[in-house]
Amino acid sequence: MTTPTTNTTPRSTPRMTPDQVRDAIRAAFKHLRKRGYFCRMNFTCCMTCAWYEVPEGREGKVVFYHGQDARRLAEDGCCMLGWSGDGAEICEALRQAGLKVEWNGSSDTRIQVASH
Repeated sequence: MTTPTTNTTPRSTPRMTPDQVRDAIRAAFKHLRKRGYFCRMNFTCCMTCAWYEVPEGREGKVVFYHGQDARRLAEDGCCMLGWSGDGAEICEALRQAGLKVEWNGSSDTRIQVASH
């Protein structure tokens, strides 16, 4: 008789669907709004237009993704965020919402979110 073995390899976190990623971004944005951020999903067509549409006086604390990003999100569950403010605070809110976050710490770089 053999003794059953226990698999000690951790299971990977299941990948979120694009809808779940969108819902997690929405939850993170809700948290960030409470911290004074101007947050928008599928905001205008592109980066240039999005920054143009940010209300005057709100430029210092912004996080959004635009229409081109929304298309990528629908295709593969990844999304790049335009932002200003405290990048670490934004990343933490996204992680708390269950998202994988990639950002190099530079204010010149967009924040990427994805499912695990």
